[in-house]
Amino acid sequence: MDNTNIVKGYYKPSVLEKFENALNDAYAEVAANPSMAPIISNRNSKMGEIASVSLLPFLTCPARCSESCGPFCYAAKIANLRPNVLRSYAINTILARDLPYRYWNAVSEAVKMVRYFRFHVSGDILNQNYLDYMVKCAKDNPHCDMLVFTKRYELINKYIRDVGEIPMNLHILFSGWTNLVPDNPYHFPETNVIPHGELPKPEWKMCGGNCFNCACRGVGCWQAKSGDTIAFPQH
Repeated sequence: MDNTNIVKGYYKPSVLEKFENALNDAYAEVAANPSMAPIISNRNSKMGEIASVSLLPFLTCPARCSESCGPFCYAAKIANLRPNVLRSYAINTILARDLPYRYWNAVSEAVKMVRYFRFHVSGDILNQNYLDYMVKCAKDNPHCDMLVFTKRYELINKYIRDVGEIPMNLHILFSGWTNLVPDNPYHFPETNVIPHGELPKPEWKMCGGNCFNCACRGVGCWQAKSGDTIAFPQH
């Protein structure tokens, strides 16, 4: 794992050590099991009936998270509290990093079976190669709308600059925070957080609270357009 993504100052060192140990355990488990596939969730309480794949928080997130969402990361809290969740995130991270063909073959097979799919309830786009696979997955599965929130703005911007347009069914939102303004020259829709005790800006659109409901209604993040900001209450 690229250690530049491991920022020691924005969460308890003991938790980061726990996540790094989980990554090492996952490496051994994957090495011992040649048929190990990524663990794909079929639903959760916030998203409803939306399939998703996730990676380890912090260890796959950009360094800019250290002074923005890091101290409030709900994915890290869940992973810290639930060993099975931490294990699944760690296994997925090892497969995505070290065995991308196995990882993406399994993700593509899952995507073939669903109408909606979300990348990264936890974690973020690993690198440019990972983004290329995401784009290919979207192109190969035009029936499926895919949603991803990211703080890896530079990867998306480089892809647009060097390659061209993102497929229409890959809905990318640039995640902001109260003290983090996305680098967004190509005007992707954005998200932002509403801190406790504060009100959203009048022009912001509020998160509907359930990804599946919004997807079925054709609203919210799934239909966000250039200039839109979707607002989420702070977890």
